[in-house]
Amino acid sequence: MYAEWASLQDEIHYDKGNQSVLHKFPANVGRDVACTVVKHIAQNLSIATTSGEPSTLEDDKDVKWTMEVLCYGLGLPLVEHTTIKDCINVYCEWLTALMTPKPCVPRSVIDDPNPFAQVMLHHLLNLFKPRQGAGVDLVNRQAILCHRVLRTVETVAKESNILSRATWETLLRFLLAANDSLLSPPTEKDDIGDHLCERVLSVLFGIWLVACTKCFPSPSLWKTFRNMCLFWRHHEGLVHQWHKVNFALTSRLMRNMYGPDYPELVIIEDDSQIIPDGMTNECIAQTWFRFLHIVQNPVDLCHPEIISQTPKFLQYALTNEAVVEPSQHECLLKLPPIFHKAMKGVSVMVNSFLGIPQTVKSEGRAANQTPTGKAATPSTPPGQRKPAGNPIAVFAGSLTQRAASKESKIAIQKSVVTAQIEETELLSLESRCQFAPARPHCNSILHLFSAWLFDAALAGVKLHSCHAAPVKAQRRTSSFIESKHSSVSVDQSDAVMINDNTYEAGRAEACGTLCRIFSAHKTGEDIQTVYYSRFYIIMYYGLQTDENTISGEVLSNLLFNSCDLLRVDLAGVQILVPYILNALELVLTSNTPNFKLCDQIPYVELRKACVHLLLSMLCLPLHFKDLEIKDILSHPDDEDCQKSISFMSLKVRIIDLLQKALFLETDSNNTQMLLGGLMLVVQDLATSEQAEQITLQPQHDISDTDVHADLSGTSVGTSSTDGSYQDTSYHRLHHHPKDQDTAYGLFGQATSLVCNRLMSSWISDLNTALAAIELLAGLAKVSIKPPNLLMCKRTVKWICDFIANQCNRHAQHHTRDLHSVIVATFKCLQLWLVEHSCLLYDKDCLHIVLEVVELGISGSKSQNRVSDPPKFKGDKQLMPASMRVKDAAEAVLTCIIDQVGAFPPPCGPESLFSLLDERSLLKYAKGSALPEQGTPFRYFVIDNSIIVGLLEQPLGNIEDPLPTVTALIRGPFGRHAWTMQLRHAPRAQKISSRAHLSEPSRPVPMENVGVRHNVKNRFYPESVDKIPLCKADKSIPTLESLVSEKEAVEIDKFKGFIEKQICFEKEVSERSKKEKEKTAYPNPETECKQPQITHEYQTARLFLSHYGFLSLETLKEPANTSIPPDLVMLDTTNTAMFTDMESLDSIPSRDNDTVHIFYVKPGQKTLTEILSNVTTSSRVQSQFLEFLHSLGWPVDVRRHAGWTGHISTSWKIMDSEEVDDDDYQTGTGGSLYNGRQQVLYWADVSSEVAFVVPSPDATHLRMNTTFSDSEKSPTRSTVSEGYINKPKSLLLDSNKGDRSNRDSPGSPPEVQSNTGNRGKRQGRQVAHMVGPDTKIFAVWLENFEDHENFPLGDIQSMTSTGQEQSNQKEKDVYIIFIHALQNGLFRIHMQGHEKNITKMTMAIPLVDGMVVSRRTLGTLVRQTAINICRRKRLESESYQPPHFRRKLQIQDIVNKYRCKMSEAEFFTALFQDVPK
Repeated sequence: MYAEWASLQDEIHYDKGNQSVLHKFPANVGRDVACTVVKHIAQNLSIATTSGEPSTLEDDKDVKWTMEVLCYGLGLPLVEHTTIKDCINVYCEWLTALMTPKPCVPRSVIDDPNPFAQVMLHHLLNLFKPRQGAGVDLVNRQAILCHRVLRTVETVAKESNILSRATWETLLRFLLAANDSLLSPPTEKDDIGDHLCERVLSVLFGIWLVACTKCFPSPSLWKTFRNMCLFWRHHEGLVHQWHKVNFALTSRLMRNMYGPDYPELVIIEDDSQIIPDGMTNECIAQTWFRFLHIVQNPVDLCHPEIISQTPKFLQYALTNEAVVEPSQHECLLKLPPIFHKAMKGVSVMVNSFLGIPQTVKSEGRAANQTPTGKAATPSTPPGQRKPAGNPIAVFAGSLTQRAASKESKIAIQKSVVTAQIEETELLSLESRCQFAPARPHCNSILHLFSAWLFDAALAGVKLHSCHAAPVKAQRRTSSFIESKHSSVSVDQSDAVMINDNTYEAGRAEACGTLCRIFSAHKTGEDIQTVYYSRFYIIMYYGLQTDENTISGEVLSNLLFNSCDLLRVDLAGVQILVPYILNALELVLTSNTPNFKLCDQIPYVELRKACVHLLLSMLCLPLHFKDLEIKDILSHPDDEDCQKSISFMSLKVRIIDLLQKALFLETDSNNTQMLLGGLMLVVQDLATSEQAEQITLQPQHDISDTDVHADLSGTSVGTSSTDGSYQDTSYHRLHHHPKDQDTAYGLFGQATSLVCNRLMSSWISDLNTALAAIELLAGLAKVSIKPPNLLMCKRTVKWICDFIANQCNRHAQHHTRDLHSVIVATFKCLQLWLVEHSCLLYDKDCLHIVLEVVELGISGSKSQNRVSDPPKFKGDKQLMPASMRVKDAAEAVLTCIIDQVGAFPPPCGPESLFSLLDERSLLKYAKGSALPEQGTPFRYFVIDNSIIVGLLEQPLGNIEDPLPTVTALIRGPFGRHAWTMQLRHAPRAQKISSRAHLSEPSRPVPMENVGVRHNVKNRFYPESVDKIPLCKADKSIPTLESLVSEKEAVEIDKFKGFIEKQICFEKEVSERSKKEKEKTAYPNPETECKQPQITHEYQTARLFLSHYGFLSLETLKEPANTSIPPDLVMLDTTNTAMFTDMESLDSIPSRDNDTVHIFYVKPGQKTLTEILSNVTTSSRVQSQFLEFLHSLGWPVDVRRHAGWTGHISTSWKIMDSEEVDDDDYQTGTGGSLYNGRQQVLYWADVSSEVAFVVPSPDATHLRMNTTFSDSEKSPTRSTVSEGYINKPKSLLLDSNKGDRSNRDSPGSPPEVQSNTGNRGKRQGRQVAHMVGPDTKIFAVWLENFEDHENFPLGDIQSMTSTGQEQSNQKEKDVYIIFIHALQNGLFRIHMQGHEKNITKMTMAIPLVDGMVVSRRTLGTLVRQTAINICRRKRLESESYQPPHFRRKLQIQDIVNKYRCKMSEAEFFTALFQDVPK
């Protein structure tokens, strides 16, 4: 820099300006003259008094002669303290002539002060010369006098406006000479240099800065300053003052270069005032660069032999018998902490350029020193430290706090992280800040600091011969391949290397700083190859784990600052993977460190950093497969000695390390990250095998001895204790290491490990337990072929045992958090049973599941032990752990009955409801029109929880005249439609049931009936006439004998009537006989026939009767309670009931979530730019489209019955007449799924998710809108026929051919109000919208740095789902940033914006910083989004599960519309006809 300029160092050393004429006389003569004259001058000038008198020295010669005396007096021995003091008083008063002169100042000095001031400065130099043999008291007095002079000089320099350039140069040379006089000699205890070191250096640096403002020093002076600093480097004060000035200048420089919004280096007020007012930006830049190099190469501080190569050290070694070599001086023992402090200061400046907000405080040096003389200072940059007791200093303490600070751009950029460069203060990895997006390129920073950092990072390292640098006469500051003073110690042999760790604290600081620089690599940024190579060599030596070469502080700093190293697209960084893996194994496989840690890095934080690195390399083996990693670092020139390993060979080691770390980890946050990593590994391996169509049957199934516990290990009713799980040893997992090569084996080991740790260690940790449950829920969905059924069975048993243990804990442990864990576990159990329905065919498994469900519902089991007699349901008192737990257990029980083995239903996973409602059924019933008055449905409520709507009309496609009833059942878990017929005979194929009830066939009549005989019928046989009559026979007289003449006439008349009647009857008989002969046989009028079959039934009465509901007990009002009877009839004449019924149907049976997906191109900051990216596929990366289709399947929102991302289009299907068959857009970048025509949809038994890609043409569909209760309540009187659910049943759909290609219909219908415009369809009522308003965004970044500028505020305004609560203005927002790396993997960045700080952390499996593969990206993003929303629901006080909300709605309907009637009135109403 100053090669062409001459140094003034020799001129200063040999300057005679401080010699007096009295020095030519004997010492006693000079002393007597000085003492007498100075005393007299002091008295005459009344310096000691407050009243100053005019000086008697009038001429220049008088003043010059007096100054000769004063010059000699300043050099007197310290025993003449009074005289020396008077001399100083005189000169200090006279120097005021440069500002506001006092009366005591001679006139000649006042008239022309600059020449006299220059002479006085030369003379004052005598005061700063060390006095040999002076005692401690005299040295203290000398120090006080020096302080007085320094204060005066400092005041003059700052306040005087008449200093000439010559005076300025003299002043600076005086300060340089004073410092050199005091600081060049080796430091001795209690000498004048030790007393004045800090003060004299601070004045020198401060006045030099003032000179830069008022009279910029010449290059010769700068070179002199730079050269003379080489003689002072054994003083810690030099480095302290150097950094003090550098920090102040750097802070101003950053503000000038990058503006006020750039994160600033905040320094304390006293240090900031060191920069004079009026210093221009150009002056600051020039001064900063010169001061940066003022001490030349700070790496020399780790070389005592270089520091001691000064004349003073050589002179001391020659005159002192105890010191053989100059480098053996005792003061050089302080070089390690000085070197550390120098590197720490460089680190602070690097952090400032990287945009890491930090505050630098000045502390005393004494606080640093340990008894061994080694500084107990931090080895990690101040910008990464978590302050104690400073609330605003925690910039990145958690994901929530970091997100909250980003609500204001200015807030984030002005945030402060305290960085104390002196005190030992524990660091936290979470306090690390994001780099500023506008930071300079890595090359620019490396051009400034790499020479020092690369040298310092190899301080004391024994290099391999292949890495040894050729000795060349080069500048040491340009490279570590340097001259004989290079900081690289070369060992030409390949013998066992033992590094010198004396300076490892400073080396560790340099290594950590380099890691941060390379971690700040921007997307698409180029770094010079030479920097890559030197950095990788440093990493190679720093990551050594051999006991002879390991440096604990270096290793801990490298790992702590390398979290992002494998996820920022560094060229060739994969060659470090084996060495990083070795270091991770050293740290993560032990709960206690096996090496010396940096004082400021807690072991748990170091493990957290290692977990981040591990998460960055989990996907590497399956991604790169057999790609080789050449060991070019050990022997790059000898190809025969190079060891080649493949990425696939590291798979088992990585998986084994992950499991060991998870088994040993005790920190909650670290454990959750490892659980996310375990889910990633299992999913990636299973998906990889499935993609390659590899179905590996294991050589042996997992036997009972290979797992931790057996189902038979404990009794069915006994809960496992913590001890039972702790007794099982984890090393059993490694009996069969080959199992980790397949997803089958890894699945078993993962579930076993997690379940055992969940029972033994994580049972009381809320977040860890939730993360473990989320992992188990994710594992339930992993497709393993062949399925590991035994491990699935045991996993379900472990889950049940965990629920039982939690429920049986002491009452004092039953908190909301505990119940949240139980609820989440029930949800996980539900998923396992649905995904592995075959488990319920196992008797023991079914018993265990139902037992734990019973425990959740009632609070106790029927049998605590097998030997106990069972306690029946009616004998138990219902005391569940909480109502939330009871609801969750009921949901599992209903799922077992309804969904296990039956999901997805025939209509697809879009709906768990029946698609039919009243309107759909009536379209296919007789009449096919709605009645103007009333409804053909009759509604009954059973047990105050189930509404049954009975339709007595047969449907149109049913021909059998059987009693038919259609029941529409609405319960807490959905709506279901049943059509039932009363049958008395079996159903015959192709024969109508009418045939079984028709008349039986008759025989054909025959005309030939045989011979007809005319026989006279007799009452008695003919022999009776032959018997003679006796008197008794004649005892009854005949009629003739008794009749008189008068009576005879009447008798004759009567006989005539009889004869006429006989003739008439005979005639009628003959006529009838003739007519009968003409009539067909048999006679239908006389034939006996069966009754005609009835075609009209009161089937509702039959249904209720046959099911046993029509008993007097079910109709009785319970006493002393408001609970209605078991069977209640609803009033169908009240039209408001149908509105409430439709509102009930609008409550789905599952939780619904929405994920909005955005694509951000480099540099985009506005909403319009971001939305326009997805309009065409040419503007997005191909991986983005692949990612979209891995999230879910496309559905048409007009034909989709599930959740669509907005309440206005969800849970309904448009009528076919209303659906326009517009062609779908093609060639889009995802805008097709903007919610206008299509969305991406995914659902399981408990959740449904819509993935929406907003685009400019669909913005109006997603704008935030709030509606009043009346607007959101659907009404029955104003129905849009275009939005009625269309039936999709095979029995009911007559147009099957036209509708066969439609998407599977889904969830329950919702009859909407007012217009048929799709954009205005309203959703469900506000009363149903309970729980938190949580928004999930997935943002694809082409440039990772753009996540800092994502326009969250504008995005929120157009991502409405229609479910937002009007009373909640602030929403919980979670963003999943996805960045495609150049190696084909994807970097994940999680960012949360919570309106309130909560106890629950971010959900898994995705973790901030994780690197995932293409195969697993979509699945993990979906799982993470669902888990985030589930956690927020668990945490919300207002959230109610869907089935509970439906139950409340049903009870409300019953209370409002029940018909209160007696038993007689109920039966009377039951027999009344309903409208047909």
